[in-house]
Amino acid sequence: MRPRSNPGARPLTGTFRYPETSFDNQTDYVKCTFYDYNPPFSTEGESGAAPTLDAYNASANNLGTPGATVHLYMPEDMEGEYGGTWGDQNISNFAAGALGSFGKAAGGDLGKSIGSGFGAIKAMTENALTKGTAAAKLLQEGLGAANFGSLTVNDIFSVTTGQVLNPNTEVLYKGPKMRNFSLNFKMAPRNSTEAEQIQKIIYAFKYATLPRYGGAGDDNLSFVRVPQIVDVSFMKGNSEHPWVTQFKPSVITSFQVSYTPDGAWATLPNGSPVATSLKISFQELKMVYADELSDSGVTY
Repeated sequence: MRPRSNPGARPLTGTFRYPETSFDNQTDYVKCTFYDYNPPFSTEGESGAAPTLDAYNASANNLGTPGATVHLYMPEDMEGEYGGTWGDQNISNFAAGALGSFGKAAGGDLGKSIGSGFGAIKAMTENALTKGTAAAKLLQEGLGAANFGSLTVNDIFSVTTGQVLNPNTEVLYKGPKMRNFSLNFKMAPRNSTEAEQIQKIIYAFKYATLPRYGGAGDDNLSFVRVPQIVDVSFMKGNSEHPWVTQFKPSVITSFQVSYTPDGAWATLPNGSPVATSLKISFQELKMVYADELSDSGVTY
Protein backbone atom coordinates (compact mmCIF):
# COMPACT_ATOMS: atom_id res chain seq x y z
CA MET A 1 0.00 0.00 0.00
CA ARG A 2 1.38 3.38 -0.97
CA PRO A 3 1.71 6.11 1.66
CA ARG A 4 -1.35 8.31 1.96
CA SER A 5 -1.35 12.04 2.60
CA ASN A 6 -0.33 12.86 6.14
CA PRO A 7 -2.00 16.04 7.42
CA GLY A 8 0.07 15.68 10.56
CA ALA A 9 3.41 15.95 8.75
CA ARG A 10 5.47 18.63 10.44
CA PRO A 11 8.99 20.03 10.11
CA LEU A 12 11.43 18.47 12.51
CA THR A 13 12.94 20.29 15.46
CA GLY A 14 16.07 19.38 17.38
CA THR A 15 19.55 18.34 16.26
CA PHE A 16 20.44 15.30 14.16
CA ARG A 17 23.90 14.20 13.16
CA TYR A 18 25.94 11.71 11.21
CA PRO A 19 28.22 10.21 12.30
CA GLU A 20 27.01 9.92 15.88
CA THR A 21 30.18 11.20 17.52
CA SER A 22 30.96 13.99 19.92
CA PHE A 23 32.18 17.29 18.48
CA ASP A 24 34.83 19.42 20.17
CA ASN A 25 36.15 22.91 19.41
CA GLN A 26 38.51 21.50 16.75
CA THR A 27 35.95 19.41 14.87
CA ASP A 28 35.23 20.46 11.28
CA TYR A 29 31.69 19.72 10.06
CA VAL A 30 28.75 21.03 8.04
CA LYS A 31 25.78 22.51 9.88
CA CYS A 32 22.45 22.80 8.06
CA THR A 33 19.75 24.75 9.88
CA PHE A 34 16.22 24.79 8.47
CA TYR A 35 13.89 27.80 8.56
CA ASP A 36 10.52 28.76 7.15
CA TYR A 37 10.85 30.99 4.09
CA ASN A 38 10.84 34.70 4.90
CA PRO A 39 9.32 36.64 1.93
CA PRO A 40 11.72 39.49 1.11
CA PHE A 41 8.99 42.13 0.73
CA SER A 42 6.91 41.08 3.71
CA THR A 43 6.87 43.01 6.97
CA GLU A 44 9.55 40.70 8.34
CA GLY A 45 11.61 40.70 5.14
CA GLU A 46 12.13 44.48 5.08
CA SER A 47 13.66 44.47 1.58
CA GLY A 48 11.30 47.28 0.63
CA ALA A 49 12.97 49.59 3.15
CA ALA A 50 15.79 52.03 2.35
CA PRO A 51 17.84 50.82 -0.65
CA THR A 52 20.90 49.71 1.32
CA LEU A 53 22.84 46.47 1.32
CA ASP A 54 21.60 45.72 4.83
CA ALA A 55 18.01 46.18 3.70
CA TYR A 56 18.63 43.92 0.71
CA ASN A 57 19.97 41.19 3.00
CA ALA A 58 17.32 41.69 5.70
CA SER A 59 15.13 38.71 4.75
CA ALA A 60 18.19 36.43 4.72
CA ASN A 61 19.52 37.76 8.03
CA ASN A 62 16.21 37.80 9.93
CA LEU A 63 15.42 34.13 9.52
CA GLY A 64 13.14 33.71 12.50
CA THR A 65 12.87 30.60 14.65
CA PRO A 66 15.09 27.70 13.54
CA GLY A 67 13.61 24.27 12.93
CA ALA A 68 15.79 21.19 12.64
CA THR A 69 19.58 21.35 12.69
CA VAL A 70 21.64 18.70 10.89
CA HIS A 71 25.35 18.10 11.50
CA LEU A 72 27.25 16.18 8.82
CA TYR A 73 30.90 15.44 8.19
CA MET A 74 32.93 17.63 5.84
CA PRO A 75 32.33 16.32 2.29
CA GLU A 76 35.05 15.74 -0.27
CA ASP A 77 33.66 18.12 -2.90
CA MET A 78 33.67 21.51 -1.18
CA GLU A 79 33.89 24.39 -3.63
CA GLY A 80 33.26 28.12 -3.73
CA GLU A 81 32.02 29.63 -7.00
CA TYR A 82 32.17 33.26 -8.10
CA GLY A 83 31.23 34.74 -11.42
CA GLY A 84 29.24 37.15 -13.49
CA THR A 85 27.61 37.33 -16.89
CA TRP A 86 29.51 39.16 -19.60
CA GLY A 87 28.58 39.41 -23.27
CA ASP A 88 29.80 41.02 -26.45
CA GLN A 89 27.72 43.85 -27.86
CA ASN A 90 28.06 45.52 -31.26
CA ILE A 91 27.78 49.31 -30.95
CA SER A 92 27.27 51.27 -34.17
CA ASN A 93 29.01 54.56 -34.85
CA PHE A 94 25.71 56.33 -34.21
CA ALA A 95 25.37 54.67 -30.80
CA ALA A 96 29.04 55.20 -29.99
CA GLY A 97 28.72 58.96 -30.49
CA ALA A 98 25.51 59.16 -28.47
CA LEU A 99 26.94 56.98 -25.67
CA GLY A 100 30.07 59.13 -25.52
CA SER A 101 27.89 62.18 -25.02
CA PHE A 102 25.84 60.43 -22.37
CA GLY A 103 29.04 59.47 -20.57
CA LYS A 104 30.05 63.11 -20.38
CA ALA A 105 26.59 64.06 -19.16
CA ALA A 106 26.76 61.39 -16.48
CA GLY A 107 30.12 62.83 -15.50
CA GLY A 108 28.59 66.25 -14.90
CA ASP A 109 29.49 68.23 -18.05
CA LEU A 110 25.89 68.29 -19.26
CA GLY A 111 25.88 71.45 -21.45
CA LYS A 112 29.06 70.61 -23.28
CA SER A 113 28.08 66.98 -23.71
CA ILE A 114 24.73 67.87 -25.32
CA GLY A 115 26.40 70.12 -27.87
CA SER A 116 29.13 67.63 -28.69
CA GLY A 117 26.54 64.86 -28.81
CA PHE A 118 24.52 66.61 -31.51
CA GLY A 119 27.74 67.28 -33.38
CA ALA A 120 28.81 63.65 -33.18
CA ILE A 121 25.42 62.39 -34.30
CA LYS A 122 25.39 64.91 -37.20
CA ALA A 123 28.84 63.77 -38.31
CA MET A 124 27.83 60.14 -38.13
CA THR A 125 24.69 60.89 -40.14
CA GLU A 126 26.64 62.65 -42.87
CA ASN A 127 29.17 59.82 -42.98
CA ALA A 128 26.40 57.26 -43.15
CA LEU A 129 24.77 59.04 -46.08
CA THR A 130 28.03 59.26 -48.03
CA LYS A 131 28.63 55.57 -47.42
CA GLY A 132 25.16 54.71 -48.53
CA THR A 133 23.86 53.26 -45.29
CA ALA A 134 20.44 54.83 -45.70
CA ALA A 135 20.24 53.65 -49.30
CA ALA A 136 21.38 50.17 -48.28
CA LYS A 137 18.70 50.08 -45.61
CA LEU A 138 16.01 51.05 -48.14
CA LEU A 139 17.30 48.40 -50.55
CA GLN A 140 17.25 45.79 -47.79
CA GLU A 141 13.64 46.61 -46.89
CA GLY A 142 12.59 46.63 -50.52
CA LEU A 143 14.13 43.23 -51.25
CA GLY A 144 12.54 41.81 -48.14
CA ALA A 145 9.11 43.16 -49.02
CA ALA A 146 9.40 41.69 -52.53
CA ASN A 147 10.51 38.29 -51.14
CA PHE A 148 13.82 38.52 -53.00
CA GLY A 149 15.90 37.56 -49.98
CA SER A 150 16.76 38.48 -46.44
CA LEU A 151 19.96 40.45 -47.00
CA THR A 152 21.25 42.57 -44.16
CA VAL A 153 22.78 46.02 -44.55
CA ASN A 154 26.21 44.46 -44.03
CA ASP A 155 25.47 41.86 -46.72
CA ILE A 156 24.68 44.64 -49.18
CA PHE A 157 27.86 46.57 -48.30
CA SER A 158 29.94 43.40 -48.49
CA VAL A 159 28.85 42.38 -51.99
CA THR A 160 28.81 45.92 -53.41
CA THR A 161 31.76 47.70 -51.77
CA GLY A 162 33.83 44.92 -50.20
CA GLN A 163 33.41 46.35 -46.72
CA VAL A 164 31.06 46.12 -43.75
CA LEU A 165 30.07 48.53 -41.02
CA ASN A 166 32.47 48.78 -38.11
CA PRO A 167 30.77 46.80 -35.30
CA ASN A 168 32.64 48.64 -32.50
CA THR A 169 32.29 45.49 -30.41
CA GLU A 170 32.63 45.82 -26.64
CA VAL A 171 32.34 43.24 -23.88
CA LEU A 172 29.71 44.47 -21.42
CA TYR A 173 28.85 43.36 -17.92
CA LYS A 174 25.29 42.03 -17.88
CA GLY A 175 24.98 41.21 -14.20
CA PRO A 176 26.07 38.89 -11.40
CA LYS A 177 25.38 35.17 -11.23
CA MET A 178 23.52 33.66 -8.32
CA ARG A 179 25.77 31.13 -6.64
CA ASN A 180 24.92 27.44 -6.75
CA PHE A 181 26.66 24.70 -4.81
CA SER A 182 26.25 20.99 -4.14
CA LEU A 183 27.05 18.72 -1.22
CA ASN A 184 27.36 14.94 -1.45
CA PHE A 185 27.37 12.56 1.49
CA LYS A 186 27.56 8.80 1.93
CA MET A 187 26.26 7.47 5.23
CA ALA A 188 26.73 3.91 6.50
CA PRO A 189 25.10 3.37 9.92
CA ARG A 190 27.10 1.42 12.45
CA ASN A 191 24.13 0.80 14.72
CA SER A 192 20.38 1.35 14.98
CA THR A 193 20.86 4.80 16.53
CA GLU A 194 22.79 6.05 13.49
CA ALA A 195 20.23 4.41 11.17
CA GLU A 196 17.46 6.38 12.88
CA GLN A 197 19.48 9.59 12.67
CA ILE A 198 19.98 9.06 8.93
CA GLN A 199 16.24 8.54 8.48
CA LYS A 200 15.53 11.83 10.26
CA ILE A 201 18.18 13.66 8.23
CA ILE A 202 16.65 12.43 4.97
CA TYR A 203 13.19 13.52 6.14
CA ALA A 204 14.47 17.00 7.04
CA PHE A 205 15.94 17.55 3.56
CA LYS A 206 12.89 16.10 1.81
CA TYR A 207 10.58 18.35 3.82
CA ALA A 208 12.66 21.44 2.98
CA THR A 209 12.63 20.59 -0.74
CA LEU A 210 8.87 20.23 -1.19
CA PRO A 211 6.04 22.79 -0.91
CA ARG A 212 3.26 22.36 1.64
CA TYR A 213 -0.33 22.02 0.49
CA GLY A 214 -2.56 24.94 1.42
CA GLY A 215 -1.50 28.41 2.51
CA ALA A 216 -1.83 30.08 5.90
CA GLY A 217 -5.52 30.66 6.63
CA ASP A 218 -6.35 29.22 3.21
CA ASP A 219 -9.66 27.40 3.78
CA ASN A 220 -10.14 26.81 0.05
CA LEU A 221 -6.65 25.33 -0.36
CA SER A 222 -5.94 27.68 -3.26
CA PHE A 223 -2.25 28.06 -2.43
CA VAL A 224 0.81 26.06 -1.58
CA ARG A 225 3.39 27.24 0.92
CA VAL A 226 6.93 27.91 -0.24
CA PRO A 227 9.42 25.24 0.90
CA GLN A 228 11.78 25.84 3.78
CA ILE A 229 15.21 27.39 3.31
CA VAL A 230 18.51 26.11 4.64
CA ASP A 231 21.36 28.00 6.24
CA VAL A 232 24.45 25.96 5.37
CA SER A 233 27.55 26.74 7.43
CA PHE A 234 30.96 25.13 7.41
CA MET A 235 31.97 24.93 11.02
CA LYS A 236 35.05 24.56 13.18
CA GLY A 237 33.81 23.75 16.67
CA ASN A 238 31.13 26.27 17.59
CA SER A 239 32.25 28.92 15.06
CA GLU A 240 32.08 29.27 11.31
CA HIS A 241 35.24 28.00 9.66
CA PRO A 242 37.54 30.94 8.76
CA TRP A 243 39.29 29.09 5.93
CA VAL A 244 36.28 27.86 3.96
CA THR A 245 33.89 29.77 1.68
CA GLN A 246 30.59 30.41 3.44
CA PHE A 247 27.19 30.81 1.82
CA LYS A 248 24.12 32.89 2.45
CA PRO A 249 20.84 31.10 3.29
CA SER A 250 19.83 28.96 0.36
CA VAL A 251 17.03 26.95 -1.19
CA ILE A 252 17.27 23.29 -2.19
CA THR A 253 16.94 22.98 -5.95
CA SER A 254 17.50 19.21 -6.05
CA PHE A 255 17.67 16.44 -3.45
CA GLN A 256 18.61 12.90 -4.49
CA VAL A 257 18.72 9.85 -2.27
CA SER A 258 20.33 6.55 -3.26
CA TYR A 259 19.75 3.51 -1.08
CA THR A 260 22.18 1.43 -3.15
CA PRO A 261 25.26 3.67 -3.49
CA ASP A 262 27.51 0.60 -3.84
CA GLY A 263 25.37 -0.97 -6.54
CA ALA A 264 23.62 -3.65 -4.48
CA TRP A 265 20.74 -3.73 -2.02
CA ALA A 266 21.65 -4.86 1.50
CA THR A 267 20.15 -4.11 4.90
CA LEU A 268 20.98 -4.24 8.57
CA PRO A 269 18.98 -6.52 10.88
CA ASN A 270 16.44 -3.71 11.52
CA GLY A 271 15.81 -3.35 7.77
CA SER A 272 17.67 -0.07 7.20
CA PRO A 273 20.03 0.12 4.20
CA VAL A 274 23.69 -0.61 4.91
CA ALA A 275 24.55 2.63 3.10
CA THR A 276 22.71 5.69 1.82
CA SER A 277 24.04 8.55 -0.29
CA LEU A 278 22.68 12.08 -0.54
CA LYS A 279 23.20 14.60 -3.36
CA ILE A 280 21.93 18.05 -2.42
CA SER A 281 22.00 21.06 -4.74
CA PHE A 282 21.52 24.56 -3.33
CA GLN A 283 21.06 28.08 -4.67
CA GLU A 284 21.68 31.16 -2.55
CA LEU A 285 18.74 33.45 -1.91
CA LYS A 286 20.81 36.62 -2.25
CA MET A 287 23.63 37.86 -4.42
CA VAL A 288 27.09 38.29 -2.90
CA TYR A 289 28.75 41.67 -3.43
CA ALA A 290 32.43 42.51 -3.24
CA ASP A 291 31.59 44.84 -0.34
CA GLU A 292 30.75 41.78 1.77
CA LEU A 293 34.10 40.01 1.40
CA SER A 294 36.94 39.91 3.87
CA ASP A 295 40.59 39.03 3.26
CA SER A 296 40.82 37.23 6.60
CA GLY A 297 38.47 35.37 8.90
CA VAL A 298 34.97 34.20 8.00
CA THR A 299 33.87 35.39 4.56
CA TYR A 300 31.71 34.56 1.58
